[in-house]
Amino acid sequence: MPDLLVARLAKELLDELPELAERMFQAIVAEDETYALLDAAVLADVRDFNERNLRDQLTDMAGDQAVTTELSRETARRRAAQGVPLEAILHAYRIGFRVVWQAMVERATEDPDVSMGQLANSMTFVWSLIDAYSVAVTASYRETVTDLARRDERKRLVLLDALIEGRSTDWTTLGGTPHALGLAERGPYVCVLTDAGAGPKLPAFRSVWRLRTEDQVGIVSGDPNRILAALTHTPSGRTGVSPPFALLTEVPMALRLATIARAAIPVGGRQAMTVDRSPVRALLAASPELSERLVTTALGPLIEHPELLEALSAWLDTGGSTSAIAERLYCHRNTIRNRLDRVQHLTGRSLDDPGDIATLYAAVWAHRLAR
Repeated sequence: MPDLLVARLAKELLDELPELAERMFQAIVAEDETYALLDAAVLADVRDFNERNLRDQLTDMAGDQAVTTELSRETARRRAAQGVPLEAILHAYRIGFRVVWQAMVERATEDPDVSMGQLANSMTFVWSLIDAYSVAVTASYRETVTDLARRDERKRLVLLDALIEGRSTDWTTLGGTPHALGLAERGPYVCVLTDAGAGPKLPAFRSVWRLRTEDQVGIVSGDPNRILAALTHTPSGRTGVSPPFALLTEVPMALRLATIARAAIPVGGRQAMTVDRSPVRALLAASPELSERLVTTALGPLIEHPELLEALSAWLDTGGSTSAIAERLYCHRNTIRNRLDRVQHLTGRSLDDPGDIATLYAAVWAHRLAR
């Protein structure tokens, strides 16, 4: 039931709607910094909706219609889309109702038949309406923000897919920008490729990620050396990292290099890798057919002798120290020498010849990657 005093005062204020609405608008802009800083177009919208809300609310108070909050909900939706914080909107509503209540008090105090007790009772009714409008505004604002976030996420993924797939025309047509992806406006950027579901944690850097069926692609902005150091410190599976690049349209090439770097890590490894860190392994990963042939031609005779392949691998890893190899394989040094002699005999390659050593090194890594 409407309050009779409030109903009478509200009907009287409806006759002064434009002046009261302007008074309310000026108070909001003067007292809330968020509204004061809005651009002219948004302020014009605020002014229009203030008057429309005021008409609805005074009509509600007058008892001429059932209390409705739809216009308040629409106001919240518009302000959310314009980026106005919820706190500022609720503050504006409080300021508006204060202006309305002051206008009612001014009229009521001119009537000798209205007591302070009546005003106090009426104030309770008015503030119950404020609560109803505030609840509606809060709910509508949060729904809108959630919906906008979903839309932004969908757009972000569409833009990211356009970059990853090299569809530069779509990227431009959709208005792609670093800001739309949550990245720094300028490079350097790096592309990161890691195992699906094992996205690295990089809280110190701005990044965007795309989960795919078998892997996860990320674009990270920041100092490339620091990014690589962070990925190396906390590796999450096999992680390929591209060289730095300046423009987001370079993502397809960067992703190709990150893919090669990741392929240069043996399956099951937990390591961050760049093509520059081990060019030989990168070349092998980039040419799987040639790598397979290299294993066959250079290591073929050793495949049936795992102890010889193990000795050769250890010799390459330790820089040719028979003592280190013996300790690593729990063998006598003479045993190691014998095995290495057999390696040279079966492969026809000398462990004193730099070219042969390079070939065997590449072949061993090709075998590791193939496994």
